[in-house]
Amino acid sequence: MNYQKKFFLYFTFVFLAFIAITISIQLDREKRFKTEELRSNLSLYADIVSDFLMQKEDTALVLSLLPEDLRLTLITSNGEVLYDNVVQKNNHPLENHLDRPEIIQAQQNGIGTSIRRSESNSSEYLYYVIKSSTGDYIRLALPYHITFADFLQRENVLIYLLIFFLIATLIGMLFLTDKYGKVMTTLKRFVSEVEDGQVIDYQKINFPDTDSGIIGSKVISIYKQLEESKQQVNLAEERNRQLKQEMTNNIAHELKTPVSSIRGYLEILSQERNMDPEKKKYFIERAYAQTIRLSDLINDIALITKLEEAGNLFVKENIRIRKIAEEAVLELNAHLDSAEIKVDNQLRDNIMMFGNHNLIYSIFRNLIENSIHYAGEKVKISIACVKEDHDYYYFQYYDTGCGVKEEYLEKIFNRFVRIDEGRNRKTGGTGLGLSIVKHAVLFHQGNIVAKNRPEGGLLFLFTLKK
Repeated sequence: MNYQKKFFLYFTFVFLAFIAITISIQLDREKRFKTEELRSNLSLYADIVSDFLMQKEDTALVLSLLPEDLRLTLITSNGEVLYDNVVQKNNHPLENHLDRPEIIQAQQNGIGTSIRRSESNSSEYLYYVIKSSTGDYIRLALPYHITFADFLQRENVLIYLLIFFLIATLIGMLFLTDKYGKVMTTLKRFVSEVEDGQVIDYQKINFPDTDSGIIGSKVISIYKQLEESKQQVNLAEERNRQLKQEMTNNIAHELKTPVSSIRGYLEILSQERNMDPEKKKYFIERAYAQTIRLSDLINDIALITKLEEAGNLFVKENIRIRKIAEEAVLELNAHLDSAEIKVDNQLRDNIMMFGNHNLIYSIFRNLIENSIHYAGEKVKISIACVKEDHDYYYFQYYDTGCGVKEEYLEKIFNRFVRIDEGRNRKTGGTGLGLSIVKHAVLFHQGNIVAKNRPEGGLLFLFTLKK
């Protein structure tokens, strides 16, 4: 049995119980009202009969003045029945009435009433007894039968109203539960499809415009978002797996070159024992240069890996940007002089930020090294903070070299990318310098872009959060 039928039957049972209770209360009230009305009438009739009989003893005459269904019984003080208009008509034998409950009450209080079935004719009466001044009893009775049919005749408007409200309410509930039932059925089917691993067709899932329908729509929407997020996570994991695989291959390729060179130089040195000193020195210097390159490559790989997977290990502190840039220039001063490159450091002394010293240093060092390797000789490097707001510093770095072709600008921050065309590669790098720059900028919640200057050379615009 579905929810709609259960709710319909439950409500119908509750409403029918309410109607039954209401009718029983009304019927009880009707009985009490009818009893009080009969008792009042019998009291009035008893007074009339008592007054009449004190003047005349013609009971037939007094009965002719009263209702036809009125029963009159005259009983002596010792319980003997002197007259009963109903029993005498039926020739029913009469017994002593002193044990009747209404007579017992009249003995004690002067007035007695009771509702019971007559032992003489088996009819139910409301009895009313008064005790006269002579000690005899005048008992009057009227038939007492209040049936449900009689109640319906008098209270039919109430019954009709209750039935009308029952039908109207059931129709309204049927309409509401139909919508609610559709929501529950749709959600149940949706859950079953999810458990079975079926592909969900969200276009076919519709809910009515009700509170339950809105909740159902929200549930489906949240699940859809979770499913999309899961798919995005899976795609991201797959992309990361591919990137790691690609990086592993690139690392293997990049390591292979210096290792092979070092091995070749050492083999030559070990095989030719009587080698000319100058030639021997040349091979040793080349092997040493390759070890430096190998060391730089390993350090750069370790730095990028740490930035990607353990960025929280980098400690932040208050640092002065100009001082760090000067450290990078001083470190590379010999290479700058060799290439006749001039550095114009326009950074102000008061540019302070909360960041990691080594990562900020790596930004300026790798940018300067990139210019040394690719910009050419006799060029100029400019470093400046061109703007600042409440949250960020806006930096500009450029060289006056030959720039990069436009199609390569988006790639220069990728790992192991070297663009030789248009920028003379004087010395070899690791191919990770600009990738480290980008990761370091992102670590400080900034962004970086590269552009070709109209005047010539390569321009880097980046932000660092204060």
